[in-house]
Amino acid sequence: MPLLAQYMSFFISPFGEKTVCDELNAFLKSHRIVNVEKRLIDGERGTGWLFLVEYGSDNKNQPSAAAQRVDYRDILNEQEYALFDKLRQLRKEPAEKQGIPVYAIFTNDHLAGMIKNKAAELKDIAVLPGAGE
Repeated sequence: MPLLAQYMSFFISPFGEKTVCDELNAFLKSHRIVNVEKRLIDGERGTGWLFLVEYGSDNKNQPSAAAQRVDYRDILNEQEYALFDKLRQLRKEPAEKQGIPVYAIFTNDHLAGMIKNKAAELKDIAVLPGAGE
């Protein structure tokens, strides 16, 4: 499913209200984040951090995420599903540390692809559609 790149900017002053930080955090949690750049700037709005967030938006011509929901128990056998579940647990820690959604590490489709393709090395993961560095 192709993503349409979109951008949103947030300016956070060290003396500003906490609501802007809350808005940024809520935005990051609710979107598929592609990239975040931050810069310390001294501009007309004062000194602070400018965050430029690049995020993906699913193409509206595609079926909704609910319509595409996959039950991986139907796709994977019992042993594969146990490994799939373990991989899902392993991706939680780095996602929580970085404050990003788990699917920004790997989607469930990526995890299932790793298992089905018996990925043993990084080069085996790199061939999965949509998997980046």
